[in-house]
Amino acid sequence: MIYGQLRQFAQEDPGGIFLQDYKAACSSAEALARCEQMARAVRELGSTRIYLYGAESVDLALTIFAADAAGVELCILNRTMNASDVEALVRRLGRGVLLTDVPLGIDGILELSLCELANAPASPMDSGQAKPTSAIIILTTGTTGLPKAVRHGWESLLSGLSRQKSEPSRWLLAYPLNHFAGIQVLLHVLSNRGTLIIPQSRDFDEIIRTLIDHEVDSVSGTPTFWRMIAGRLTTSQIDRLALRRITLGGEPSTVDLLENLKSKFPTASITQVYATTELGTCFSVKDALPGFPVSYLRRQVGNVRLRIVDGELYVASSAKMQGYMGDSAVVESMGDWLATGDLVEQSDDRVYFRGRRSEVINVGGVKVHPAKVEEAVLRIPGVSAARAYGRPNPISGQIVACDIELEQDAGEEAVRRAFQATCATELNRYERPRQLNFVPRLERANEKLMRKA
Repeated sequence: MIYGQLRQFAQEDPGGIFLQDYKAACSSAEALARCEQMARAVRELGSTRIYLYGAESVDLALTIFAADAAGVELCILNRTMNASDVEALVRRLGRGVLLTDVPLGIDGILELSLCELANAPASPMDSGQAKPTSAIIILTTGTTGLPKAVRHGWESLLSGLSRQKSEPSRWLLAYPLNHFAGIQVLLHVLSNRGTLIIPQSRDFDEIIRTLIDHEVDSVSGTPTFWRMIAGRLTTSQIDRLALRRITLGGEPSTVDLLENLKSKFPTASITQVYATTELGTCFSVKDALPGFPVSYLRRQVGNVRLRIVDGELYVASSAKMQGYMGDSAVVESMGDWLATGDLVEQSDDRVYFRGRRSEVINVGGVKVHPAKVEEAVLRIPGVSAARAYGRPNPISGQIVACDIELEQDAGEEAVRRAFQATCATELNRYERPRQLNFVPRLERANEKLMRKA
């Protein structure tokens, strides 16, 4: 499926640069040749599933296409996982070959070097050999625990993509390829015959250098990612950037962040995408306002329908997952309608996201949404990131606590005073954090804040 797309790319524009990492560039024709070479090696492994454990690179991306060309199921593991977590996931999901860029030495699991696969001897693909339908297993972010494994067919993931009429874009890979959003960016670039720029690391200074040096014009990232980038950019760096497409997803966007991005990049389009690992890409909003229009509840939007049930967003999608793998995880449903776990609130002609159902804090019987607390705190000058959560309390059941990551050169005392003033004026007494902690860095997964379990 995606292998066929790569073949079309190579036929239409064989010299067009498809993949670029810090080592080298790879044209569509070169990508196709290497993909077919790797696919033959994958077939010779004799396994119906491969697990991929490696840092983002051209080789890692090509292995994804090789798995499809070979007709095997693919699961991309989070490169930050340790050996014991990798072992637990592989044993939970079932037998397969582990392709890795670092030796893990897990007993009972066949382990091969990703580098050796990438440099396998050239041999022609047997185009006449029938191959089974391939699929991909995508792990959820797991911000509140171990990730679930979601199985998708490549056809459904490609169904929501469309060819753009504008000239090909140069996209930064801001998400890891083990993440649903990272795969979607890869497929979008493929479908639109663009170039995917893979940074050497996720250090924000390195990312800014990559944006400038490679003239990146399109980036998709979480609101947390964009807040960190916008806070680090100097005026001279902004003037050197070529951004014309900004996409946000994975977390609710706040008014102050959207206004900040509009002021820094006035000529760039700003799109917010709502997607889940289970449901795929659901819809997008291009008006640079938080939430989405209430009209989306009254009509089909792309391949999805939306409704609100008891304050929670439900979605019916033709591109939803085939199912969970290797465990008894279930998603609440009402026929075709699946619960997203996202709480929303309708106000006039807009629907706003209020956070995850699992994150609601119960303060003396009153439900407090961490997203509202964080939105208020993030408007305080000097605050780079904030996470609100519940702490046990013998009287009220829970109280609200808040961890804050400061911007460079921001002073704790000044932020503390502003914090107290903001909470007193913008939050009710149940929502006001009773505990404030300054931390060097809030823990993230795929540039989404890790939540307190």
